Amino acid sequence: MLRINSFVVALMAAVAPGVCASAAAQEAGSRAEEQARQQQEKARALTPYKPVWIERRLLQIEEAGGFAVRQGFYATFGDIKRGSSIALGPAYGKTFGEGVHLEAKAGYSIRSFKLAQVALHSAPLAGGRLIVRGRARWQDAPTLPFHALGPDSPEARTDYSETKTELSGDAAFRPARLLRLGAGIGIERFDTGVADPTSSLFSGVPGVGAEPRYLHTRASAAIDSRTGPGYSRSGTLLGGTLHAYHQRDDGPYSFQRFDGVAEQYVPVLHGNWVLYLGLRASTTSVGPGETVPFFLMPDLGGGSDLRGYSNYRFRDRHSILITAEYRWYAQEYVDGAIFYDAGKAVPDRGDLDFSGLKGSIGAGVRFHTPLSTVLRFEVARGREGLRLIVAFSPVGQ
Repeated sequence: MLRINSFVVALMAAVAPGVCASAAAQEAGSRAEEQARQQQEKARALTPYKPVWIERRLLQIEEAGGFAVRQGFYATFGDIKRGSSIALGPAYGKTFGEGVHLEAKAGYSIRSFKLAQVALHSAPLAGGRLIVRGRARWQDAPTLPFHALGPDSPEARTDYSETKTELSGDAAFRPARLLRLGAGIGIERFDTGVADPTSSLFSGVPGVGAEPRYLHTRASAAIDSRTGPGYSRSGTLLGGTLHAYHQRDDGPYSFQRFDGVAEQYVPVLHGNWVLYLGLRASTTSVGPGETVPFFLMPDLGGGSDLRGYSNYRFRDRHSILITAEYRWYAQEYVDGAIFYDAGKAVPDRGDLDFSGLKGSIGAGVRFHTPLSTVLRFEVARGREGLRLIVAFSPVGQ
């Protein structure tokens, strides 16, 4: 009996590991099946993410070549002149077999500003590094605000009108990845008028009621590492543009103007947060017996620069502006932002410093593609009140 019991014990000891392993395998298989069943139930309960309408539309436009290359009939917004308010109009684009792109558009704003334009863009030349453009443009601004010149002008304002006719051409050349060069020439005519010629605000102001005709030449250069000129989360921009306005008819309004810009985008957490710092300055110069008409002087105020103040609030021969923004990723193609602007316009170049700046603060929401800003809603406040901004271009443009 002892031998039988020993045999049984030995047999059980030999078989037990296999039985235990089989039981463990069955238990593991049951758990895996239960987990798979639960995951399938969750998958059936979940609704796949569907982009909202504006996200779908932005993707379609970007995949078709972006906002710079539009085909067929479409609606165009803005792009008349700062201060026009909301503007809308028809447009048509067509790309020919050689790569030449034609664009024609018209616009009308709720403030009766008007625009008509035809533009022609060449196909990329020199291995895609050169683009040549030409355009004929007419724009009419029947009511533009005017404040006295200088950094300390009062809030009192009057109005003037401006009609501009332009026939121009320019070339943009990118000889290296980070280097941009440009040059252009155009014939421009300005017709201006004042609502109240007796207003004391116009006393001693050059160019009141002037109708100069110009040969306008310009040249520019920039080091640009941004991902796109209309929207970027990283990179640097250092650039300048020199303008020469040579009056073709009799008059004292020939002058030169230089516009400089420096921008730095600092990405944080892979670009989910962005710190933006910008500096812009403009200065003019004239020859003996010449002067700068007020409507072509550097100015500040509006949705593009000193956002807490009204359009063209400060104006004079020279200007400076600093901007700081904190931007954050809200969702795909939507950013939030808080910002601070400060600047001034002065009669003497020696006063282009950081003292006596007019400041404003604000916040807003931006809709964008990977390369372009499509729409900005912002609220800004300066010393003269609160302003609501609706714009179809990035800050500074």
